[in-house]
Amino acid sequence: MAYHISVFLENNPGKLEKITTILANNEINLRAMSLASSGDFGVMKLLVDDPDKAFEVLKQNKITVTKRQIIAVVVDNVPGSFNKLLLSLSANKINIEDCYGFLLNNGTTAAIILEIENYPDTAKFLIDKGFDVLGSEKIYKY
Repeated sequence: MAYHISVFLENNPGKLEKITTILANNEINLRAMSLASSGDFGVMKLLVDDPDKAFEVLKQNKITVTKRQIIAVVVDNVPGSFNKLLLSLSANKINIEDCYGFLLNNGTTAAIILEIENYPDTAKFLIDKGFDVLGSEKIYKY
């Protein structure tokens, strides 16, 4: 199983730097991130090379943090690839709670990070449909 970290933080200068400083000081590599804010607060999603360690050091530093299970699906970096993934999920009533992506292999493919609530067999389902689902060892070290 693979995980990403969600950090709840105030929407103020220096708050992101505090998080990245803690990670850097603990030699945790940031692989991808997304940030969404809503007024005075926001949520930062972090894909790191060691989510267990990141979770612990952030908690030790009084940061509000959760660790959530994810699925990483590789798609080609061509028009329609992401749509093909979404069509397969929606046709099977699988809802995406959170999603972001980043390029791999010099831009020829992308990893789509999915947080899917209450659907434990999504990774197997996607593999059966012919999608390349990355295991945790590849996600953290890719």
